[in-house]
Amino acid sequence: MFSQLEHEALMRLMTYATGYTPDSQRIAHWLQEWEHAENPRTAKAHVPGLAAAHAIDVAKVASAAKRDGARPTTLGRDEYAYNMQNIERAHPLPSVELER
Repeated sequence: MFSQLEHEALMRLMTYATGYTPDSQRIAHWLQEWEHAENPRTAKAHVPGLAAAHAIDVAKVASAAKRDGARPTTLGRDEYAYNMQNIERAHPLPSVELER
């Protein structure tokens, strides 16, 4: 299970992903790739071009995902599932956009 610090990092990333920061789309796509990965332990620990604070949060959350083998929606918190729905609407993955 994610620690309090890992939870806070994930919540920050989810907030940034639905916000209006230059990194929003990159974070949103990273979160969705992690969510939809066959094996959540393969979450990338680096997203090119992120601000330093966001990159630290990505690395922290990716490390926790690798350790626990969990996805955002399998961590047992309703706000994660709710946030992922909002993220997918705000910044759909390119492959999902083409399928619609």
